[in-house]
Amino acid sequence: MRIAHVIGTLDYRAGGPPAVCRRLAIAQARLGHEVTIMSPRIEGEQLDPAPDELSGADRVSRVLVDYPTVAPGRIFSRTFANAVEQEHPDIIHMHGVWEPLLLRASEGARRAGIPYVIRPAGMLDVWSMARSAMKKRIALALGFRTMLAEAGAIHALNEHEAKTVQALGFGSPVVQIPNGVFLEEVELATEPGEFRASVPGLANHPYALFLSRLHYKKGLDILADAWTNAAKRLPDHHLVVAGPREDDSVDSFLATIDGAGFSERVHLVGSVHGRRKSAAFREAACFVLPSRQEGFSVAITEALSLGVPAVVTDECHFPEVAEAGAGRVTTLEARDFADAMVELLQDEGRRLAAGEAGARLVRERFTWPAIAERTVELCLSVIGTSTAAQ
Repeated sequence: MRIAHVIGTLDYRAGGPPAVCRRLAIAQARLGHEVTIMSPRIEGEQLDPAPDELSGADRVSRVLVDYPTVAPGRIFSRTFANAVEQEHPDIIHMHGVWEPLLLRASEGARRAGIPYVIRPAGMLDVWSMARSAMKKRIALALGFRTMLAEAGAIHALNEHEAKTVQALGFGSPVVQIPNGVFLEEVELATEPGEFRASVPGLANHPYALFLSRLHYKKGLDILADAWTNAAKRLPDHHLVVAGPREDDSVDSFLATIDGAGFSERVHLVGSVHGRRKSAAFREAACFVLPSRQEGFSVAITEALSLGVPAVVTDECHFPEVAEAGAGRVTTLEARDFADAMVELLQDEGRRLAAGEAGARLVRERFTWPAIAERTVELCLSVIGTSTAAQ
């Protein structure tokens, strides 16, 4: 089967979608399928080198499409429609929703009789739809509703997203398939204390790890209030904050931490990748993510795979953390989040048991090889339905 993934960028700084797209493509290629990633040619685009080291990465081809980067060209350009028709795969897997290039790719696909699947990646969530709501209502009226309604399937990442998409009434089948991890990628060999040694002032202190984009959506303000509360009850613990800065929420975060007098116990380390990221997870006492909205957090999955228990909010839509006993799921209230951190970090027996439960959970349900098989089954089903309708 010839599968083409279409995405707005593969730049690692765009967060989860590029990371997921590349790894899903590699997992599908390992199954023997001919896989291509189509994306616009972007000057200065930075790719994470880690996926290139995975077995099967050399079997994934890439098509770079010359596409305008500014309006009105990027809105009206038909280069992606033409590129899709020229490539003419058996099926297209689109990542995202609100990019004009996806709209044009869907138009080209329908014109050429190519079925497509859309993976919204949380972009149809209530929280996301409330951001620039008027623009999105206009976009739906100007073609995006048709794009979604004509999809062979909408690929939801969890039960919450599936129900949310169904409630929007596009009429397309909604199929729930999660993201995952390659165990060989997250389980990179590291030396004991390797990460700690790279962070001045961390020394041998136990630490909670936040690893995500530094953005308001990720709940940095909640984390600041929660940590200033928890730190009073955890006098030996530190907090490590890793990830690229995306807005000024980190300034407010630091102001809160400084005002509470805990700046010496909080460490901002920037983006971490590869071996250093594995070491950061492996040496952490717990992983924390007080996010206001997640489609499916790969970082949670990575932490659990390495036996690191997690404290996350219910808006991460990862109920399996609590169901499997792999950590705690809390509300968005800072005190609730702080209590969960303290409860986990003060009880070593519970923390170790939660770590073991998380590692089992990932191996049973969230690895890319198994998930790729499910996506292939979905693609074959969509192709079959499309062929029967023609």
